[in-house]
Amino acid sequence: LEVMRSMPDKSVDAVITDPPYLYLNHKLDRPFDEDIYFPEVKRILKPSGFYVSFGRGDSFYRWNTRLADMGFVFKEEVIWDKAYITSPTTPLLRKHEAISIYGLGNARINKTRVDYMAAKGHDIDAIIGDVKRLNAMLNNPESLRIVQDYLEEYEKSGHVDYRAGDKDAVKKYSITTSGIKKGYDRCGYVMDMMIKGAREKSIIYEVGNHYKMEHPTQKPVRLIERLMALVSKEGDTIFDPFMGSGTTGVACVQTGRNFIGIEIDP
Repeated sequence: LEVMRSMPDKSVDAVITDPPYLYLNHKLDRPFDEDIYFPEVKRILKPSGFYVSFGRGDSFYRWNTRLADMGFVFKEEVIWDKAYITSPTTPLLRKHEAISIYGLGNARINKTRVDYMAAKGHDIDAIIGDVKRLNAMLNNPESLRIVQDYLEEYEKSGHVDYRAGDKDAVKKYSITTSGIKKGYDRCGYVMDMMIKGAREKSIIYEVGNHYKMEHPTQKPVRLIERLMALVSKEGDTIFDPFMGSGTTGVACVQTGRNFIGIEIDP
């Protein structure tokens, strides 16, 4: 709180943080003055800035309500699939964490892509389904033509977007908010994912390295990078007031962002 008071107004593009949840029996899971903290967050955020926060239980829902009452707009909830359970002793084995994304003003989440295997490598059924679709393409002249057009255009330009059913592959998109336009071809869509990566989803699968943790609730760097991509761009300034082992800072260095971090424990 002392450091935040010294920060200029509207100087941060996004806050990405993992505050104390206030239910762990750990020296770092200490209460903080929410009546001072949240107004300071809003003050230092730019008019279209984001607040991205991990959380759980009563405190998490209280924080979300407080943000909404302060004029932040709910944008999305992301679930981190941790792959492994947190503790084998709990009645309900827990292998996920919730992340809320709130924005100010006209904040918009970026459309991002991740490597095909990063998105689907843990889901063999999804991969099998995609392979079956591509196999069916060989017996479907229209699908084969669409994929061939896409690959030829991609080879020439290196950045073509997938436009199903369009020979030149550059005029219209085939998927809209109201549904799928006539001419949409699943095989072309699958090929696009395999070449350029899959669109990010609301459930993110990332395995943490429990044997190299410096902090009891340390998050994988790649998880933070994926969240960061949704709410910022290169050159933006990211702030983490509860930085722990500094994962957010490492993610910023690796993705060309500026970083401000605070940690109470040396």
